[in-house]
Amino acid sequence: MGEATGSGQVDGRTGAQWLLCTFAFSLAFMQPPLFVGGYALVASDLLFSLLAGVIALLVIAGRVRLVGDRAFVSIALYFAAMLLSVVLGDGSASLSKLATQFVLFAMPVAACCLIRDEAALRRVVLAWLVGTGAVVLVGVASLLLFALDPAHPLLEWTRFQFGTLPPGPYPRLRLTFLNANMACNYLTVSFALLLAAGRVGWLGRRAAWLLGGGIVVVATTTISPGFAGFALLSGLWLWMRQRQTQPVLARLVLVAGLGVAALFVAAMAVTPILHPTAPYLIRVPGTDLILSPSPRLMIWTEAAANFLQHPLIGRGYGATAVSVSYLDPSGRLQQLTDAHNMFLNLAVQCGVVGLLALLALVAHMVRRTMPLRLTSDPAGIVRVAAGLGLLNGLVYQGLGGSFEDARHLWFLFGLLLASSRIEQRARAVVEGRGSGGLRLTPRGRGPLP
Repeated sequence: MGEATGSGQVDGRTGAQWLLCTFAFSLAFMQPPLFVGGYALVASDLLFSLLAGVIALLVIAGRVRLVGDRAFVSIALYFAAMLLSVVLGDGSASLSKLATQFVLFAMPVAACCLIRDEAALRRVVLAWLVGTGAVVLVGVASLLLFALDPAHPLLEWTRFQFGTLPPGPYPRLRLTFLNANMACNYLTVSFALLLAAGRVGWLGRRAAWLLGGGIVVVATTTISPGFAGFALLSGLWLWMRQRQTQPVLARLVLVAGLGVAALFVAAMAVTPILHPTAPYLIRVPGTDLILSPSPRLMIWTEAAANFLQHPLIGRGYGATAVSVSYLDPSGRLQQLTDAHNMFLNLAVQCGVVGLLALLALVAHMVRRTMPLRLTSDPAGIVRVAAGLGLLNGLVYQGLGGSFEDARHLWFLFGLLLASSRIEQRARAVVEGRGSGGLRLTPRGRGPLP
């Protein structure tokens, strides 16, 4: 945002930064939603609209400078693929759904504009974790309330349907979110930011352990396949920490984390509950075990078939990906319309063009996350944590769910970009001092702001 030229610039920018912190905190809450035109508007949408307006005014007044980043090119190509599918699709696309993407795509831009130094980065990360702490408190209170009175009306706000799980006297919580899988996704990426905050000393050791334990305990109540993301994230983080001092242990922990993550993905494909809507049964060779294809496998199969019908540009962004009937263990007949896989979901809607754009965007996220090294630079540590959390929540958990429109993930992308840029500036200053004052631009990273 440049140097301050007056108190008005400082005050306006500082106010916008605190509004950004409030927005980061609000990402923890998706209830109660306001439905407009079939879409759920939540508190963070209203706050971000206000934030975007403030940033626009500050840019016009010259108090905030818009920044450029190569990531924005990847985002633009992603949007172009969506737009192409709407224009040339089979007529079932949704212009209103396409319009909602502008809000999501603006979140990384806002983060890059306002998070320009370590102090601003620290405030936003801590604001996010305060919101996470509120979610944990809601989860703990819900568990205590369930133990005292399982039928208490307040639990209607935090409980979620059993879905593919057998009904029973146990709570499955969605916490402050609209569904349990989204709650688990948010808690997973929050755990990544917590690891970074604890590592750099932004949170005390006791507070970090307390919040981390609360996150894991409350996340188990979502009973979501995304819970394996904690094993994957923990394995990667411990590997980074111990690979120099205890390489054998580090590799074992990494393999264990990857193994757990892989097992959860495999488990999503089948179910021991034989449901009448299963098109076939699976007999395990050498055993008497009979399994049914899970509703996810049924959905994935139909989504793949639908993709092949419109392989180039898809049905159109916002179109229904599948239509699968499933009789769940609670006796409810569900009509499932989401592909429950981010890549298949986009492939059906936007074809190969959209899928390639998504893969290019993911590739950029991977590039900005690398190298996986915990340095002494707080921004570098946040970069690694934000990148791993983003790839975990978007890509890994995206294998079993559609999280491409998750607000917290798009803002986390902004934290990845902002922390990367801060780290680059710090490195450029050090390199400039080492070369007699010449300021160097890190190769492959684009111009420094």
